[in-house]
Amino acid sequence: LSYLSFENMPTIFIMSGLPFSGKSTLSKKIAEELGISRISFDETWTQIEQEQGSIPGLDNLEKWKYINEQCEEKVRKFLTAGTSVVYDNLGHDFGQREKIRKLASEVNAASQVIYLDVSKDEVIERRRANLKLKTRAQVSDKNFDKALADFEPPSKEENALSYNSSQDLGLMFQDLLNQI
Repeated sequence: LSYLSFENMPTIFIMSGLPFSGKSTLSKKIAEELGISRISFDETWTQIEQEQGSIPGLDNLEKWKYINEQCEEKVRKFLTAGTSVVYDNLGHDFGQREKIRKLASEVNAASQVIYLDVSKDEVIERRRANLKLKTRAQVSDKNFDKALADFEPPSKEENALSYNSSQDLGLMFQDLLNQI
């Protein structure tokens, strides 16, 4: 399955990149321009925390798994209904991305990884700027360091659409539209 079948079947666009790489910005633009839904891990976490007071789980790993399950259920509902969706999550390793691709395949949907190839130095600088500007939720030092250490960029076999920070966001998006 690939992005080329977007017009013929529902597609999940799986965002992948380090924290502060621009996944949320691009995922919002994709959803808006294509008129499709967007599911955000961070926004789901915040919503559940506001509604329930806390995230179920004894530790951060259990809480992370719980939020992932909630997001994946939303993804499944959209794709099953024949609706394409952008999934704004870390997409941090092959296993996580493969799990979402398999979910799409189970409901006869296509999948496409969109990788934001931003250097560790740049995301560290963006995070520093965010500490001052507070334009988005902050990531704890422990979780940020873990994300930097554990991140696996998509392999060639994953056929990801890859973008880097030197490209203009508008041009990046236009390139995506041209390919689907």
